Amino acid sequence: MIKKSRREFLRDASLGCLSLSVAPYLIGVNKEVSAEVRGNFNKHSFLNPNLISWNDIGPLKDSNEFGVMVPEGMECKLIAKSGEKISNTYNWHGSPDGASIFSTDDGGWIYVSNSELWDNKGGAGAIKFNRSGEIEDSYSILLNTSRNCSGGVTPWSTWLSCEEHDRGIIWETSPIKNNPNYPKKREMLGVFKHEGVAVDPISNYIYMTNDDMSGLFFRFVSNKKPGSEEFYLDGELQAAELNYDGTLNWIKVPDPYAKKDTISDQLPEATIFKRGEGIAYYDRKIFFTTTYDHRVWVYEPEINKLSIFYDGLGNIDNSNPINWLKRWKRDNEGYTLKNPDQITLNADGYPLVAEDGGNMELCFLDKSGFAKPLIRLDGHWLSEITGPAFSPDGSRLYFSSQRGITGSRISGGMTFEIKKII
Repeated sequence: MIKKSRREFLRDASLGCLSLSVAPYLIGVNKEVSAEVRGNFNKHSFLNPNLISWNDIGPLKDSNEFGVMVPEGMECKLIAKSGEKISNTYNWHGSPDGASIFSTDDGGWIYVSNSELWDNKGGAGAIKFNRSGEIEDSYSILLNTSRNCSGGVTPWSTWLSCEEHDRGIIWETSPIKNNPNYPKKREMLGVFKHEGVAVDPISNYIYMTNDDMSGLFFRFVSNKKPGSEEFYLDGELQAAELNYDGTLNWIKVPDPYAKKDTISDQLPEATIFKRGEGIAYYDRKIFFTTTYDHRVWVYEPEINKLSIFYDGLGNIDNSNPINWLKRWKRDNEGYTLKNPDQITLNADGYPLVAEDGGNMELCFLDKSGFAKPLIRLDGHWLSEITGPAFSPDGSRLYFSSQRGITGSRISGGMTFEIKKII
């Protein structure tokens, strides 16, 4: 028997209580949590017939020449490969990871992507598209950093790039080429294994996940001008403590720079979220994933309530041989969403979640706990799906296979665009 510390016991008890107390239509438990092509959460946008949405997704076709499976009526093309030039300007970085889209004044957009390479070989790069979706330019926006995993867009139009290692920090940089004001270190956002960032544009609070088995759920609050130096210097880093009713207490981090003790050790009362990964904002809600327990969470700041949006843990019960056989059958039929990692949302508000392993799928989730695969990778066995991000009008989706078919962190990365066949 493994003895638990008081801290671990209280945290496990809090999480267990939350799992039982949230409304069933939010949890999505038992047999209803599966990536089956059914469910009736209809919220299709008729304003944009080319929107990539839940209702348009059917069974996946056979994989194309790049090992990508998409539904009938959709097409996929390779737009970048690690180590190869894009638009004859920039060699696309190795291990492409977290990403997002920025709109441009001319009606185009910029896809920003991190590089999760070690030893100060990471950073971030950008691909600029015109209003027709054609590549215009590509360039680096951050160099000489390490293991830049995911990140997030700010309301003041910068990219927060997160380093995922024990002394990892956040770098703020601009998607605009050769912006002289960036990049900048934002160590006051905490020194820990950063994963992702989501900023609430109403409060300008910065929410962060921590990819660690002792990971915490963080936020940074400030009442100064958003994005200014004062905003960061006078702000406060906080970590969440989960109450039995699903509300959160936000506890000040004594030393965000972790000069002596790790932040986790500084706050024994804070609640552990094992392997916090992707995080995204939509409609006054913060969605984030925890890979270890196969869950997607939703935090509602206005009512200070945390609940489970998707619970895949029930599909992974090995304690009963019958349950194991059922899970094995469903897994091999491609039904269960496991190891949720990076997350984004489409224009209709459907979370799109990448699996870190499992069936190598990008799955839409609905409010009933159903998951429906939009993309599956075939033959990318040593890779993972990263960087999902929609174009501003929601008609194109970009994502990467971090290590591609070859499995090489340096040269294997493949970045794709999918859209409807018109």
